[in-house]
Amino acid sequence: MTEYELKKEGVEVEKQKKRVSIDFGRQGGIFVGYVIIILGFYGIIANTVMTDRFNEWIPFLDMDRTLLIWPYLSVSKNFFLPFLLLFIVSFALTYKEDIPAYGIKASLWLVPIIIAEGFLFYWSMFGISLEPFRLQFLYFEGYINVMLLFLTVIIGSLLGMLIKKLVVRRKEGAY
Repeated sequence: MTEYELKKEGVEVEKQKKRVSIDFGRQGGIFVGYVIIILGFYGIIANTVMTDRFNEWIPFLDMDRTLLIWPYLSVSKNFFLPFLLLFIVSFALTYKEDIPAYGIKASLWLVPIIIAEGFLFYWSMFGISLEPFRLQFLYFEGYINVMLLFLTVIIGSLLGMLIKKLVVRRKEGAY
């Protein structure tokens, strides 16, 4: 029977409304985490190392160029805040996932993003050159930087996974 015939007989026809719905649940959280890292990691570094001893802004040409490639050198001035931010974001990305491997994988992608962001900032501030590649891959400090970034992400992700398991066990009453 057609819809018209059903209405004629008094049968109420339920129409389905067509709506476009996008679920930003998992992807939205990853996107927000990436945006926080993109804006916050080097933002914290810039706000702490771009001032002199009198708390006045210095021109970026006078700054230490290696801080964009080796951000761990600024930890004495910014009290580990960029690495703490990276730790918290990787913890949150893994904690919110039901399958921890998804959160760990999303967190591990933060490291190449941070390294690429450092390259882009270097090139935008000082011109395009091969200097960032030389600093990152020909010096021991570059490898220390990559190891510290990965270590921060892995520790944050594993801690997020473990705490999520403890919370789930406690909710189930098995702990």
